[in-house]
Amino acid sequence: MAEIRGNTRFWHDVAVRSVKLLNIILICLPVAYIWLTYYSEQIYGGSFGLVGTYGIVAAYIIMYSVFVRIYDAFQISQTSASELFISQLIAIALTDAVFFFLLIALLRDMPEMLRLVICALIQIIISLSWSLIVSWWYFKAFKKRKAVIIYDSIHNLNEIAKHSQFNRCFDLIGAYDIDEIESATDEEKNKWLISKIKEAQAVFIMETHSHERNIIVKYCVEHDISCYNEPKIGDILLMSSKQFNMYNLPMGLVERYSPTPEYMLFKRMSDIVLAGITLIIMSPVMAISALVIRISDGGPVIYKQKRLTRNGRVFDIYKFRSMKTDAEVNTGAVISSGQGDPRVTGFGRFMRKVRIDELPQLVNIIKGDMSLVGPRPERPEIAERYTKELHEFDLRLQMRAGLTGYAQVYGRYDSDPYDKLCMDLYYISHAGFTEDLRILLATVKRILVKEPIGTPEDEDE
Repeated sequence: MAEIRGNTRFWHDVAVRSVKLLNIILICLPVAYIWLTYYSEQIYGGSFGLVGTYGIVAAYIIMYSVFVRIYDAFQISQTSASELFISQLIAIALTDAVFFFLLIALLRDMPEMLRLVICALIQIIISLSWSLIVSWWYFKAFKKRKAVIIYDSIHNLNEIAKHSQFNRCFDLIGAYDIDEIESATDEEKNKWLISKIKEAQAVFIMETHSHERNIIVKYCVEHDISCYNEPKIGDILLMSSKQFNMYNLPMGLVERYSPTPEYMLFKRMSDIVLAGITLIIMSPVMAISALVIRISDGGPVIYKQKRLTRNGRVFDIYKFRSMKTDAEVNTGAVISSGQGDPRVTGFGRFMRKVRIDELPQLVNIIKGDMSLVGPRPERPEIAERYTKELHEFDLRLQMRAGLTGYAQVYGRYDSDPYDKLCMDLYYISHAGFTEDLRILLATVKRILVKEPIGTPEDEDE
């Protein structure tokens, strides 16, 4: 049975990789054509060289491949056709923008635009067609896999079981509470767990204890069953362990977050340079926003609020005021109720929608209170409230707070504190040059799609 499933998965992977490769070829072909037949001939009298000519095409292919990966534009089984299309549009736009500025640098002049516009339109048509056809093909070609959920908590159970994409990919044949065998012996637990998952092709483990989880994982690996595990906080902390051999044994060393000096220097320099450039570029928008806020109700333009950053240090975060001046006079610190919050002004809703209210935090980044990427800074009062029920919440304070972060890019507006903590700790466990760049680029998509950057508690005033 394991061999049969392995062969099926192999041909599944071959088919999916083939349609992904087809997408890359089709999207890059129009650019390669206009470059090879027109633009390259204009550079240095057509003597750009064979390596340089085809090197530009190779660079475009690599850039597009990186961007589609960052924006999850090839997650055929996990996203809808519309989201595949939107993700690819962002990847195409960014890659074409790089190609455009490269042309300006090489030509030392503005390139002829008609070919570029026609090329972009062709890419959009290709992307839309590919997304619709491949999404339809995938769910026609591959049957739903029988899935079982083993859970110790219903924390995220309903969210997974009712998700539209889950139901397109999986046929849920059972969801079993591990508490049913809480008083059973180890042997009885083994038999019970195996009896529940042996007919499955995919098993989801939702916050189970390590003993039961180990039984499931080992059985799934042995019998070639896909195993999806929702990690607990301890599991996420283990992800940051440094792997080495000690006393002839494989060991993992887990310590408090301690980045290398090179990474810290690079991160700080990047924060200052990128925040400074963005401030200069966005200064007209900020000036107009400040004027509108002042004229609308005569109140202060900038709102300052106490927030927490690395090691629990308190600082004043700067935001354009988006709420009424007396929003918390009677209530104190509360979590925003979301888009329908009556405390938010009319212009404030617009600012939040397009993220203008967050721009003054660029000053916090230059000052060193925050970084471009990191856990979002929490209010001391709300952090204290969360910590009473979630003692590990302060583990977010191992690093400097960020303007955007993993939880803001991949989480939801209404994700609860535990889920956000897990996502923040996942970032801390994987923090590095490439992860920061990936989150910064993925932030572009989050701004453009429905789910907003920021969290309800970020919007308190």
